[in-house]
Amino acid sequence: MKLKKRDFLIAIVTILLAIHSYNTNAQTTSQDSIVGAQFEKDINTFSIKINELEKPNKKDYIALAKLYNNIIGKYENLPTPLKKKYNYVKELYYNSACYNTRLGKKKEALADFEKVADYGVQDYSWAKKDSDLIPLHKSERFKKALARLAEKTDYSGMLKASQAYTADKKEYQFNYANPNDTNLVRLRTTFNLDSIAGCGNEISKIKNIMYWVHDIVPHDGTSNNPKSKNAIDMIRLCQKEKRGVNCRMMAQILNECYLAMGFKARYVTCLPKVMIDDCHVINVVYSCTLNKWIWMDPTFAAYITDDKGMLLSIQEVRERLRKNLPLVLNDDANWNHKNKQTKEDYLDSYMTKNLYHIACINNTGFNTETYIKGTTDTPEYKLNHFFVNLCPQGYQPDDEMGNSIVTTDDQHFWESPYKN
Repeated sequence: MKLKKRDFLIAIVTILLAIHSYNTNAQTTSQDSIVGAQFEKDINTFSIKINELEKPNKKDYIALAKLYNNIIGKYENLPTPLKKKYNYVKELYYNSACYNTRLGKKKEALADFEKVADYGVQDYSWAKKDSDLIPLHKSERFKKALARLAEKTDYSGMLKASQAYTADKKEYQFNYANPNDTNLVRLRTTFNLDSIAGCGNEISKIKNIMYWVHDIVPHDGTSNNPKSKNAIDMIRLCQKEKRGVNCRMMAQILNECYLAMGFKARYVTCLPKVMIDDCHVINVVYSCTLNKWIWMDPTFAAYITDDKGMLLSIQEVRERLRKNLPLVLNDDANWNHKNKQTKEDYLDSYMTKNLYHIACINNTGFNTETYIKGTTDTPEYKLNHFFVNLCPQGYQPDDEMGNSIVTTDDQHFWESPYKN
């Protein structure tokens, strides 16, 4: 069995961090506060015991199932506001279904799996082949739940079924800050980016800068976004507070570093067709050597090639996933130097989910997403700063990016920044 994007320990840590970072201004009754405080203690106890019992080769399935059934039962009995507060607990239904199945408790396992389908907390592609659940496969309840899960999380099927891109008449232009911009020059000299990039060829410099950002700032998907969202301030804040930032902030740091070094670059929000829990933000940087935009992901120190070692763009990766063509993830891709990334987890599951449609802001530079009163909240600024959503035909995304336009023209979206 496996959780959707992370191993169990990371998931539990995420749950606990989410709990403690919950907005304390939320309106709850005093009784809810008491119940919530007790549930936090229960979750903490649960996580400690699970970490003791989750041994790869010596799992005590009876004890594990009991723990899962107990904490899920307590979650189910929470008042509705508290269920929303602790919604990360929904991630536990899948493992509970697996453990109950192993113990022959099919009734309990089916109830758990129906919750998995309700909440969409597991990839369909994994659930349909997970050996733990094979005893449930003949059940009509399981078949119906699996079909409902497919509607939410059959990411490969969704991607392959998406319609083609087509030219349209949407007018927009991507603009990139000049490396001589005063702030970008300051960034370049503050962190000695020339030395970090090295004296190699263009591709070597692009990779070196990406690896440096991956190393200097840890990823923390539960962290609060800093108020000042530029590379200098975010790096210094992370060093001072010994903290990390989420994928969006990491991509913005890398993007400013690329711009400071004279590369044309964007940070790209990669989005699923159906938003259940998250999306992912990576970078593209234009390679004059290869004459195309190439994929660079600072969160996982990841880039993608074909089976001949050629670096690929987002559109090339997306099309290869649609056609089941070979893709290769670099061997040293990892999460915070703790978890090695595999092609199965990173590409076949996570990024397949997050490549249904994508969005880029039209103007990138220093402090692109920092709110500055009287400057970034003016009508003029908003008119000239918007997100461009690239979507397959027939798909209209929610306007979650705020001020945005939708295009189906991939050729315009990915055209060379040096086009005359």
